[in-house]
Amino acid sequence: MAGHLGDAASARGSLTSEDSATRRLAISALERLSSLTTSELRAALDDPSSSVRRRALEITAKRSDVYARHHLSDPNPSVAETAAFAVGEQLDIAATELLISMAQQHDDALCRESAIAALGALVASAEIHRQTILECLLGAMSDKPQVRRRAVLGLSQFEEPQAQQMIEKALSDKDRQVRSVAADLLGVAAD
Repeated sequence: MAGHLGDAASARGSLTSEDSATRRLAISALERLSSLTTSELRAALDDPSSSVRRRALEITAKRSDVYARHHLSDPNPSVAETAAFAVGEQLDIAATELLISMAQQHDDALCRESAIAALGALVASAEIHRQTILECLLGAMSDKPQVRRRAVLGLSQFEEPQAQQMIEKALSDKDRQVRSVAADLLGVAAD
């Protein structure tokens, strides 16, 4: 309620609550009031509760005063996945190698998918890593369907022949959604 009533003092007082749900709501309230400080956000990113860290990363995605890249290796997959989303939203080129590592090696498919999506977002601004990103996206085409779908979207930003060939190959992917995305990108009818 503090966030809706303009009561930053009450919200700030809840940042140290023993209850993780209360801490999560407190940072949301302060963000709603445009009162969440950089140090408060950083503290929330290091909170022992994964739900607080996830919420802090969602907020970080919209800000430029704190980076999410340091949380790509969070032991909780849902936090690491949210960190990848935030990195993509921040267009944090410095995290490119970390994202590539996540996309290629993370045990959790949702984390790999989020890393691939973030790399797709970085393609336009990461000239120095462009070839490495391309290779990662091409490699992701042998992953699970949701990862392949994201990889096809990322590959569409490349003019290189191997990217275009892989998108065309995706027209015959065993997953309907992958085929549909490829067909949309190529402007052809999906089967």
